[in-house]
Amino acid sequence: MSKFMKIQDFSETTGVSKSALRYYESINLLHSVERNSSGYRVYSDDQVEKIKLISSLRLADVQIKDIQAYLKEEDDKIRQKMMNRWIQLIKERLDILNVSLRYLESDSANNQLYLIEKNAETIIWFSAESETGKFREHFIKRGKELENFKIPIKSCYLKYLSGKELIKAQIGFRIPSEIPISGLSEVALIEQMDSSICIALPFNEPITEIQKGYRKLINYANDNKWIPTGPILEWYRGDDFTDINLLLPVAQMNKREDM
Repeated sequence: MSKFMKIQDFSETTGVSKSALRYYESINLLHSVERNSSGYRVYSDDQVEKIKLISSLRLADVQIKDIQAYLKEEDDKIRQKMMNRWIQLIKERLDILNVSLRYLESDSANNQLYLIEKNAETIIWFSAESETGKFREHFIKRGKELENFKIPIKSCYLKYLSGKELIKAQIGFRIPSEIPISGLSEVALIEQMDSSICIALPFNEPITEIQKGYRKLINYANDNKWIPTGPILEWYRGDDFTDINLLLPVAQMNKREDM
């Protein structure tokens, strides 16, 4: 047989404040069983487990609407998927906090290194081979090819593969994800890149000296114990390819299960 408690007793039993209980009731997360003859809210001991769950999820920063959906859901598999998604979201927030703390502790701004968030992108990659700093013609050629197919270019990347004197690399172009790709020559691959947090190093020296930027970024990452989550990318913007940043991903985002 259920035991009934007034709000004060229910609060002491669950460790949830009376104001929080009233708030949860006002947003339909919890309902008092009834009101007694004196008009006081009365709760059942059957509700103890539910309110502890609600309070725990709120402390885990789960949104009210998501808690409401979770409590209404009767399918255990769907409930577990919801829980897994919340776990992944918290892990992502922890990654961002850890990256932010490490950035502040490592005096990065004085080294002209910055944090940027790169949104998810669709990248089309082409194979290319050239001497250091002489990939401009490859970008122009492939860019014109994309323009001929009426594929708009958003920004350009270079990913080093191998070599010292003669460099093997991939050059990439960010394109709209909904654009169909067909008829292009020698496409290496089309990649759906997750959003990420990157250390960014603006590079303002002659492009033939780009290796200096690589060394600075790699040495900085090693000295400050950054853990890369992907390769260094050369990020080119502007019509003349003079706006250059070296990007080192240090936290990947959006790797979560679908609901």
